[in-house]
Amino acid sequence: MKRMSSRFLLAFGLASLVLSSVLAAIYIGLVPDRDNAVRAGRIALAESLAVTTAALLSRGETGDLQNLLGFVMERNPEILSVGVRPAHGELLFSLGDHGSAWQPAADGESDDRSVQVPILGATAPWGLLELRYAAFRPEGWIGWMENSRVRLSAFLFGAALVSFFFYLRRMLRHLDPARAIPARVRNALDTLTEGLLVLDNRGQIVLANKSLASLLGADPDGLLGSPVRKLPWVDAEGRPATEAGYPWDPTLADGQAVQGGLIYLRASGGRVTLRVNASPILGGNQKRQGVLISLQDITELERKEVDLRAAKEQAELANKAKSSFLANMSHEIRTPMNAILGFTELLRRGSIRTEAETRKHLDTINTSGKHLLALINDILDLSKIESGRLELERIPFACHQVIHEVLHTLRVRADQTGLALDVQFQTPLPATMLGDPARLRQIITNLVGNALKFTTAGGVTVRARLTGDQGRHLVIIDVEDTGIGIAAHALQTVFQPFTQADASTNRRFGGTGLGLTISRDFALAMGGDITVSSTPGKGSVFTIVLDPGDLAGIPLLDPADLARSKAEAADTGSEVWSFPSAHILVVDDSPENRELARLVLEEVGLRVSEAENGRVAVDKVLAGGFDLVLMDVQMPVMDGYAATTALRRAGCELPIVALTANAMKGFETEIEAVGFSGYLTKPINIPHMLADLAGRLGGRRLEASERPAPTVLATSAMDNQVASAEGEGPRIVGTPLVSRLASNPRLAIVVRRFAESLPAKLVAMEAALAGQSFAELAELAHWLKGSGGSVGYDEFFEPSRALEQAAQQAQAALAHKHLTAIGELANRLEVPGAPATIVTAAIETPGRHSPGVRTPSEIAT
Repeated sequence: MKRMSSRFLLAFGLASLVLSSVLAAIYIGLVPDRDNAVRAGRIALAESLAVTTAALLSRGETGDLQNLLGFVMERNPEILSVGVRPAHGELLFSLGDHGSAWQPAADGESDDRSVQVPILGATAPWGLLELRYAAFRPEGWIGWMENSRVRLSAFLFGAALVSFFFYLRRMLRHLDPARAIPARVRNALDTLTEGLLVLDNRGQIVLANKSLASLLGADPDGLLGSPVRKLPWVDAEGRPATEAGYPWDPTLADGQAVQGGLIYLRASGGRVTLRVNASPILGGNQKRQGVLISLQDITELERKEVDLRAAKEQAELANKAKSSFLANMSHEIRTPMNAILGFTELLRRGSIRTEAETRKHLDTINTSGKHLLALINDILDLSKIESGRLELERIPFACHQVIHEVLHTLRVRADQTGLALDVQFQTPLPATMLGDPARLRQIITNLVGNALKFTTAGGVTVRARLTGDQGRHLVIIDVEDTGIGIAAHALQTVFQPFTQADASTNRRFGGTGLGLTISRDFALAMGGDITVSSTPGKGSVFTIVLDPGDLAGIPLLDPADLARSKAEAADTGSEVWSFPSAHILVVDDSPENRELARLVLEEVGLRVSEAENGRVAVDKVLAGGFDLVLMDVQMPVMDGYAATTALRRAGCELPIVALTANAMKGFETEIEAVGFSGYLTKPINIPHMLADLAGRLGGRRLEASERPAPTVLATSAMDNQVASAEGEGPRIVGTPLVSRLASNPRLAIVVRRFAESLPAKLVAMEAALAGQSFAELAELAHWLKGSGGSVGYDEFFEPSRALEQAAQQAQAALAHKHLTAIGELANRLEVPGAPATIVTAAIETPGRHSPGVRTPSEIAT
């Protein structure tokens, strides 16, 4: 309830004093009593009538008496009835309803309403004259309010209250210490954002500004005169504050100024924290007359400080975790890099003479490179997850096939360490389910890889089962090992990034500490989860829970069929496809890329036509006759984006698959917006391309019994290298670059054409750089980036991409550096089918060439 103002309380008190004085005057008889006067008049009238009645009765004039009493009743309406009663008790006569309504007082005496007076006879009382009067006022509180003394008291109290209230309005303006401050100063104080209080020496509030009053949800004037200790002060936990120790107490006690004190207030918006500054108010004689208190609301500042402290602690923990992670990564990255650089240096020096040693070192470099790539992929995957840019597919796939493929890949590792690696299908599983097979493969690979890493004896078992009913199904995959296990306190931290159950785990087993984090995030993104249970010293069980989607109409395969699919999964690395009759248009500005695509697609029975730019492709597609288009994105005349846009606007509904060397985040959205049906990245992964096209054209993978016998080359690229070393050609500068397509006789033709065209392209690059023709240089670099990888020389991809970027930014020095690196790679190029034919080219500073290395101009001649 709103607190009453001091002015009203003072007025009420003074009015109460007036009322008390009136009541005292009434009590001692100084105020006339109307009721007593009326009562005395009634008795006097009754006595006069009794004398007259006695005289008339003595003369026997009863009729005159009745007329007289009737006349008196008529003139006095308050007389309700009259009766004359002889001494024997029976009424002689009566007027009004006296006989039925008369009720004498209990003691026989008269009262306010019943008056009886004796009628005297000659020698003794003859009888009684009875008069019945109306009541002074109604019964109850209404009659009480009509009492003259009550009405007088109420009138005087109300009049005094109103009079004093308005009188004090003027007087308090002169008496209130707060009014001593000019109005303009008060208005200025009310505009301050911090609260202000002025206290007298007793701690009473004599001034409060609007800022403080708004915190309390009160009126500033309503706070005047209140003890400051009565305000809703609380402690830091929100409990009511005790009387001990307010910040301004030293100022009230001895005039000592206080700065930076803290106090808490329960305000209308909740608990607030206030910074207190208190200063004494001195009069003209330097005597302390009060205290000025400023109260600054620092609640938000305090909250931010708490948040900042928490953020600081989290940052310190994150920094510690990432420092530990970087230290671990330093070891993890340096280990494969040491092998890569070390064996690469041996091969560069040419000190290896036998093919077996060369292959052994190349295998070591390849294995270390894959390990390094896996580390980098883990870091990039975590970056995508943390930035919220993780994208998952939701397509049908065979879960059991993914399990078989992972186990087939990791079985070599298990065999090397003498561990068992088994799979058990405990219930039937759906032939297909919805999800992201690539991410599931990564999850199972991480879990099984970890299990093998932390297991020294026994083995790893993968168990799969289907649970649920018609409402909702779940696919459960358990990865159980007999390894070192995980302590109970560490089970909740194993899924945190940069964390392993034991700090010494990094040193003993290696790893980024990211695999479980990424795996669980993948599972959560697919609508599932990963949980873990473990017993230290006995092993661990990681459980993957997956939502397979709607299984209506999906056949279930029994465990025997699921186990038989193992052989098919083991043979996925050498897939052979069969396609129905279809006509494909390959659009690329690189003849080598078109030729490669032609050879690959014709080998699986597809018809192929070619187009060198988007304009030609649009004309050919609109002419009809094609079932699918493979469209390069970056081409002269008209690029793939413009060509696809034109085809879609013309109503073309053919599948158009983009061929792009751009694998940066976000390009998928751009490709989809243009109208592409999908994309394949360069260098083209032939098995992946064939699988993609099979899904679009209805192709199928041939069983092992249906596949043709493989073709064996009579002479390998390594034989050419050895022949060259024996003097049949120029000596190789560094390790030769051998195309990964060289073993295929048909594709080797494309590789050879690329190698034959490379010297002229390098000369053109050198001329474009010398003439500052950066646009031409960027086009040539883009050609090399796509064509080199497509024909199996993947080493050209990164330096070509870097050269393209440098040319686009017109950075001549950087472009020269990357062009030199490309020339060094060209020096090591080995051409299939041409004994000891090594393309030699280098980009050097004019006039300075390495011994035995020809310039592009020399190669061209």
